[in-house]
Amino acid sequence: MNKRRAIFWMRRDLRAHDNVALHAALSASDQVVCVFVYDRTILDELPRMDRRVAFIHASVAEAGDDLARLGAKLIALEGDPKTVIPDLARRLDAGRVFANEDYEPSARRRDEAIADTLAREGRALLLSKDQVLLHKDEVRSKSGTPYTRFTPYYNTWLQRLGQDDQALRDHDPAPLQAHFGAPPEGPSNIPLAQLGFDEVDLEGLSLYPGTRGGRRVLDEFIGKAGDYLALRNTLALPATSGLDIHLRFGTLSIREIFRELGRRTDVHGASVAGWIREVCWREYFSQLLYHVPRVADGPYLQKYARLDWVKGELGKQRLDAWKNAATGYPIVDAAMTQLNTTGAMHNRARLVAGSFLVKTLGVDWRIGEAYFALKLNDYDQASNNGNWQWVASTGADAQPPYRIFNPSSQSKTYDPDAQYIRHWLPALKNVEARHLHEPWKRTVPIPDYPAPIVDYAASVEECRQRYGAVGPAP
Repeated sequence: MNKRRAIFWMRRDLRAHDNVALHAALSASDQVVCVFVYDRTILDELPRMDRRVAFIHASVAEAGDDLARLGAKLIALEGDPKTVIPDLARRLDAGRVFANEDYEPSARRRDEAIADTLAREGRALLLSKDQVLLHKDEVRSKSGTPYTRFTPYYNTWLQRLGQDDQALRDHDPAPLQAHFGAPPEGPSNIPLAQLGFDEVDLEGLSLYPGTRGGRRVLDEFIGKAGDYLALRNTLALPATSGLDIHLRFGTLSIREIFRELGRRTDVHGASVAGWIREVCWREYFSQLLYHVPRVADGPYLQKYARLDWVKGELGKQRLDAWKNAATGYPIVDAAMTQLNTTGAMHNRARLVAGSFLVKTLGVDWRIGEAYFALKLNDYDQASNNGNWQWVASTGADAQPPYRIFNPSSQSKTYDPDAQYIRHWLPALKNVEARHLHEPWKRTVPIPDYPAPIVDYAASVEECRQRYGAVGPAP
């Protein structure tokens, strides 16, 4: 076995530049072979038309091109990584496999199985921190325990970042490119059709794959970052960063984003600080899922496992209306239309639509979480789970049980001219804005638009009874 020959396994880090595991492999090895595995255990569960797979596919192609410019070749394989990676290590006689750490429970189980297989053969799986600035045990309370409240986590996170002069380091592979080994025969990518998927017009969806796409989105955000705090909740404006999908699939490193903001924007400004706080929520949810993996399947506050959700035929009717943008509440229906049409949804709209399903319709939050997981382009398990548990009041640091988002007031506040509603519900484009916040008050019903599926005031009382039956809020 050649201890100086290694495999770099690209996963949710679809880039050559500033990739910690790639840099680690090149630094510790004489011959590094790069591989990406299309995981059939995931792909086989997806529909043929999947925007995320198309985004990944295009990003893998670009990453392969960038590696080629460094004198390397990215090998694309498909199958179950638990078999593919050990088989490749045997074929190449590689002593070590380098990859970036993934904190999701299923990914951890996969990596543990691969590590065990490799270890039995005298090989090793070496994991690096890459997708977050601070991970796992790097942000802990004074007593040494993980934080379950966001604000103290955030304060310690900021302090820790300020003390770590390596946190934003650029892991440039170029000086180490002589350590790339001769690759085995094989394609640098696999055609989408061969993988079982259809082509997607990513440009038409404003999805720009790869590192170049990520930098394009970052440049656009830097140009408007000064208005982020004031405009980020305005539904009709593209005022958020748009970087979520690039962080999710690692086409751009979080360190590069922070370095660019530091060079080109006043990082002490309130707007940029507000965006940084949102990034910290992402890392907070990531470490929470790592330390409390049971939240992937149920509530953090376990007493809420006893909540009596609306089920049966009534529950199905309500869920179907929500999924199909037919609730009779325009702000919710606009949000769900945006999701179903594009795979994207404004962050404020996610909270409104989520709260409506759980608190207004009384449907189990886990069903909504699963639907978002199927549809969202930027789906990330930790953030999706954390935010659904936040709106459902079942999470570690969630909103109070009796805080219920009123769709009418949310609509009036964040879409006052109903531009967002009209854009996603063109059948309502000629209806006055004042009636689109509360269409049931209109003297004449809106043609071809459903009446409200539930009475909001009555649903508030039902929600209070549902949560009250479990016990007082913590």
